[in-house]
Amino acid sequence: MSDLDPVQAAALFLALNLLLLFLLGYRTIDTRRKTGIGLGHDGNEEMLRAMRIHANFAEYAPLPLLGLFALAALGAPVWLIEVLGGTFTLARYAHAFGFSAPAGKRPLGRFYGILFTGLILLAEAAALLYYIFTG
Repeated sequence: MSDLDPVQAAALFLALNLLLLFLLGYRTIDTRRKTGIGLGHDGNEEMLRAMRIHANFAEYAPLPLLGLFALAALGAPVWLIEVLGGTFTLARYAHAFGFSAPAGKRPLGRFYGILFTGLILLAEAAALLYYIFTG
């Protein structure tokens, strides 16, 4: 196990997810530059895809990351924060880069990213309720 305390572990996963948010934002801006689309997607599939990948991350990342800090504040062990944070982070990276599957192929990274993101949402909710009521 690591030498991090629970807050440091939560902060590590926050940092790794902030890097992903930056990268996805950069990819969206780069797609705008390549397509010449300044606002919206103008019906362009590549632009729409870049926007949705970025937006999906922005929609799903904040609360699970906040949940890691809440677990740390409630006294959860570092191993739990590392398992939840690590799985969530891998899931979000898999989802973001899972869209690069060839046309007509099932994007497994996207599938597993969605699956494990959902499982982490449920696991974090259960853990938070446990630590809230068992203090």
